[in-house]
Amino acid sequence: MSKKGKYEVQRFTCIPVETDDNGQYQLKVDQQGNTKIHIWRTGKHTKGKYQRPGQLMLTENNLMAVIIDAEPMAFKDRHSETPLQRFLTTFVDDAVLQQGLKLLK
Repeated sequence: MSKKGKYEVQRFTCIPVETDDNGQYQLKVDQQGNTKIHIWRTGKHTKGKYQRPGQLMLTENNLMAVIIDAEPMAFKDRHSETPLQRFLTTFVDDAVLQQGLKLLK
């Protein structure tokens, strides 16, 4: 691919979130009480801009997830991960972010 067609690719470690009864974002848990970590990446058509961990993003299936970690990814490796749709300007509470960081370790 020509240099012109390349773009910066970042890999994001994320956890899906849902709102509680108070409208606050919480980590989404399955029926067994487990929280699942997923990986997404920026794509050519990803909207918005990544700011910092704790930021919410929207997947291509309209699933909302919180970004726990971000790292650069080689352009040639981009097809190993699913691209995300857009970055949101919303962030989770620091307690929720800390909860996600504990799961990452």
